[in-house]
Amino acid sequence: MNIKTYNVIMILATLLAWLGFFIIINNFDPYQGQLVVFTLFYFVLFLAVLGTFSLFGFWLRKLWNRKRGIARIMVCESFRQAIIFSLALVIALILQANRLLSWWNIVLLVVIATIVEFMILVFRHDESKQLDN
Repeated sequence: MNIKTYNVIMILATLLAWLGFFIIINNFDPYQGQLVVFTLFYFVLFLAVLGTFSLFGFWLRKLWNRKRGIARIMVCESFRQAIIFSLALVIALILQANRLLSWWNIVLLVVIATIVEFMILVFRHDESKQLDN
């Protein structure tokens, strides 16, 4: 799949996820909602934020790197970081909905997200070293 096709599919999927998010917000009452409604709400929100951050991350990398970066690698990096950030955001929103969010929870989420990103980079770097030997 080339980059143009990727962008078109991601834009359409992200718009569909945002549409689903706004449909859920407009059609369901949070005070009378069941567990299924809340699960669907957070899942669709995760997908919408994931697509948005992935696209913006790729476009910013493309602007920043111009000719130096390989597009496939930039897509993978932006998608990976969008997953981590979207997951942290949805977890923070779930904690806030249950009145459990505090400053140390936010710090803990940021630290965990940072550790996950560094672990991915370290293990990926070790795999590339093994391929050279």
